[in-house]
Amino acid sequence: MSKIPFNLLRNVRKSLFFGLIILLAISSIAYQQKDLFFRIKQSLEIFSEAFSLIVVEFVDKIDPLELMGTGLNAMFESLDPYTNYFDASSNEQAEILNRSNFSSIGIQVDIKENSAVVVRVIDGSPAQRSGIRTGDIILSIDGLSTETLVPEEIENLLMGEIGSKVTLTVETQNATIDQLRLSRAKFEPKSLGYAAYLNLSGQPVIELNMDTQELEYIDSSKTELNQGVAYLQINEFGLGVNTEFRQALQAMIEKSEPYGLILDLRGNPGGLLQESIQMLDFMVEPNITVAETKGRLDEYNTRYITREVPRYTGPLVVLIDQGSASASEILSGVVQDLDRGVVVGERSFGKGLVQIIKPLPYNNSMKFTISRYYIPSGRSIQSLEYTHDTNNTAFQRADDNVYKTKNGRVVHGGRGIEPDLQTNTELLSPFQLELLRLGLVGEFVQQLELPIAAIIDDELIQVMTKRFMDNFEPTRLQIWNKMITLTDSLDYFLNDKNVLNANTKESILQINDHITELANDYLIEKHGEIEMVLGLELIRFYRGNQAWKRASLAIDPAVISGIQLLNELQDYYSIVQ
Repeated sequence: MSKIPFNLLRNVRKSLFFGLIILLAISSIAYQQKDLFFRIKQSLEIFSEAFSLIVVEFVDKIDPLELMGTGLNAMFESLDPYTNYFDASSNEQAEILNRSNFSSIGIQVDIKENSAVVVRVIDGSPAQRSGIRTGDIILSIDGLSTETLVPEEIENLLMGEIGSKVTLTVETQNATIDQLRLSRAKFEPKSLGYAAYLNLSGQPVIELNMDTQELEYIDSSKTELNQGVAYLQINEFGLGVNTEFRQALQAMIEKSEPYGLILDLRGNPGGLLQESIQMLDFMVEPNITVAETKGRLDEYNTRYITREVPRYTGPLVVLIDQGSASASEILSGVVQDLDRGVVVGERSFGKGLVQIIKPLPYNNSMKFTISRYYIPSGRSIQSLEYTHDTNNTAFQRADDNVYKTKNGRVVHGGRGIEPDLQTNTELLSPFQLELLRLGLVGEFVQQLELPIAAIIDDELIQVMTKRFMDNFEPTRLQIWNKMITLTDSLDYFLNDKNVLNANTKESILQINDHITELANDYLIEKHGEIEMVLGLELIRFYRGNQAWKRASLAIDPAVISGIQLLNELQDYYSIVQ
């Protein structure tokens, strides 16, 4: 009997070994799947029995549908803020609102750290005119707390008939609490909010007419057309905005020679991811994976790869703030990871989770998270990682990993997008916003009744500012109003206890007089800020939102920072290289 060659025997043993490993792995996966389905079946049986017992035998009468909704919402709450259940009535109400003559106040809200945070304020909307800005927290709507509401429920509460009123309690970024009463209005926000060629002072020279989509000269005497930058504001990534972006930028390049491009994504809550990817295609070299979605199921895993030869290869500045979320964070994050440009502003919102809506029986539905976004460095933009403790309660888990950009710069995951250059992104100061929230500037402007052909120039603005200040009582401002309220409360308390003598009364009056003097001095110090906000509101009221945007650019600190960076390319390249 012949012997089997040793090498053959060794190969057979090796093949058998690896085959056994593969068989064990397949068996393990099959067992895990079988175990998972058994546990699902087991859980449903337990839930069904408990649910039936409560509905039938509980001491008080229970509505099964209400109990089911409560149970599902409590279950989903333990996962993340974006997984929600919508019953049939919610779905029907949303459909009615979408198809009827209903309107809103012009904000978009998302949930962050259990608060309803404003992530977008639409230009020209009632919300913007009343001084609401990104980062403010909506505490209640018509007296109903937002603490347990999801974004879709908040949106439905904000909607209503044109001209109807809604009362908001708002916590501003400087921790003041304001109650605002706003009128709902109908408006159609544009995805491409504004496009212009700016001179080095931030003044538009060529502007895209948003109605005709044609470029128009504003004032060709302000600068030569090779001494400025292209500026495009993307409000959201709606369908077709990529085409609008490309056409506007290409048209400006053909008419001028910009030093670079400023892409303004402040207050952009996201939208269609494919639109942002196609915009990257216009500016980034081909065959690069710019974004990925990763989930448990292969069907939810997607890679987004650039395909085109870039048409714009010049210097790029992207403006972001805490209202920049989702697709706008992906675009700015890709620019940062590839060292394609400089990101300027404030840290973004940090929403890197992907949701899907699926129908449930009887016209119910649910929205749940299926994957996370990742950008070229390998980091996730999600600012909150939700895991669970022993009580199955969601809590924050930080991403402490360090990632590297294409050129080796250090960036961090789990924090949204942190700007390369941090700067103030707010056009208006807290004082100016308070004037708007109190309705003082708006009321004054609307009562002027200026001729339609009136020229809104510096001279008119100065005259109107003096008139406004002459008729304005500064103790209406919150800081001084609180002081007056406290002294009045002291007066009332002492009088109620019969211990208010003449000397004490005189002292309280002197304190009030001193507060009034301080408030008047404060108002004089704020003369320049009043002149600025009053001038902008005069332009908005008599010339429209596009004229307001045109006037605001030269005093927008983030835009000026972007222009300075593109004008001093040595500083620009010191960041990206």
